[in-house]
Amino acid sequence: MLALFNEQITNEFAASHLYLSASIWFEARDWEGMASYMLAESSEERQHALSLIQFGNKRNMDIQLQSFPQPTSNWDSPDEVWGDIVTMERDNTGSLLKLAQAANACQDFAMLAFLNPFHMEQVDAEAKIGTILAKVKDEQKTPGLLRQLDHELGQEAASGP
Repeated sequence: MLALFNEQITNEFAASHLYLSASIWFEARDWEGMASYMLAESSEERQHALSLIQFGNKRNMDIQLQSFPQPTSNWDSPDEVWGDIVTMERDNTGSLLKLAQAANACQDFAMLAFLNPFHMEQVDAEAKIGTILAKVKDEQKTPGLLRQLDHELGQEAASGP
């Protein structure tokens, strides 16, 4: 379970970096709303990692920070960016589920209780990002939709969680 816990910390930091890379990519192409949204998500993922560390420290767990690969930064289109984000969120969900299974096998009910909000956030994140990706892909059917989405995501990022 400890190895999976440390891996989850790494996954959260890696997710933060992928969102940051996406924010930089969108900003460089004048998609300010999507850039702001990605930056806010980067911060949220980093906070998840820090929450895991804080929980682990309270329980005297042996926290081991691990390296992770450099995030992608050379996408060709917004739908490629969002597609990678969806994949990362799904992978993160899978990782959290493995950790919860290990905690359940160890009968570590405090760990299970701690992880529950993360599971619920993943359900919301996968649904939201999936919807955004569908809208991005619909741009060819509905010109201007991408700029409208950019505006909406910028407003959402500005208003906070």
